[in-house]
Amino acid sequence: MSNIITLNTNFILFDLDGTLVNSTAAVEKSWEHEVEVHNKQHPDAKLDLQTLLFECHGSRTVETFTKSFPEKLPVSQKDIDIWESEIVRKYGDLGKPIPGSVAFLESLNEKGAKDSWAIITSGTQELAYGWYNRLFSSIPRPKIFITAHDVSNGKPDPEGYYTAFKKLISLNNIVVGVSRPKAIVFEDAPTGVKSGVNGGFLVIGIASTFSKEVLLKAGATYVIEDFSKVSLIESDDADEDEYSRLTVSLEIL
Repeated sequence: MSNIITLNTNFILFDLDGTLVNSTAAVEKSWEHEVEVHNKQHPDAKLDLQTLLFECHGSRTVETFTKSFPEKLPVSQKDIDIWESEIVRKYGDLGKPIPGSVAFLESLNEKGAKDSWAIITSGTQELAYGWYNRLFSSIPRPKIFITAHDVSNGKPDPEGYYTAFKKLISLNNIVVGVSRPKAIVFEDAPTGVKSGVNGGFLVIGIASTFSKEVLLKAGATYVIEDFSKVSLIESDDADEDEYSRLTVSLEIL
């Protein structure tokens, strides 16, 4: 049985860390340091590193500090910005593009779909732009780039994805009629998958951080290995009866 499927959509919504960028080693190195310091200073309230890493992927940094490091509170936005910018500065050499991600983003822009995709991340603007500028310097940043600064509620709340979706509709001057435009979400973490599902979007899991089983359990419709298994077949301009459409081919696990 073939594992190749095709999907039609109007927009593509990407998570960043773990989806386009393999930042796992760098991010985990930063949290490992925090846990080591915490456990030395608070031996009666030790944190389990693996539990914290499972829970923090897809969550905003401020939420992880609030839940697991009460001794750090209150944490200001400036504190978070500095902490996250240090990830790229200290451990940037550990970050890599997810295989196939550069080529896929380039194909979207080259085939006339540069205003049909957006990035939605739980990271701060400093962290997100830092990774993007370091690893995707040949590709202009998308016009819609949602970071932790732009939302009141982090994932699994769908605010980030739904905000990006509405902005893409506006950017493309779409007047929503009887049928609503469609979007697919690419995500690597259970929290992010739930965010996309909660927004009413079809979610494709990227098995870079978590297994196929974990992502499907979180609500992903399909799971792929990475973006080397994804290709843009065509990008059609809108006619008078429907919205512009992207046709994407996926080799699913």
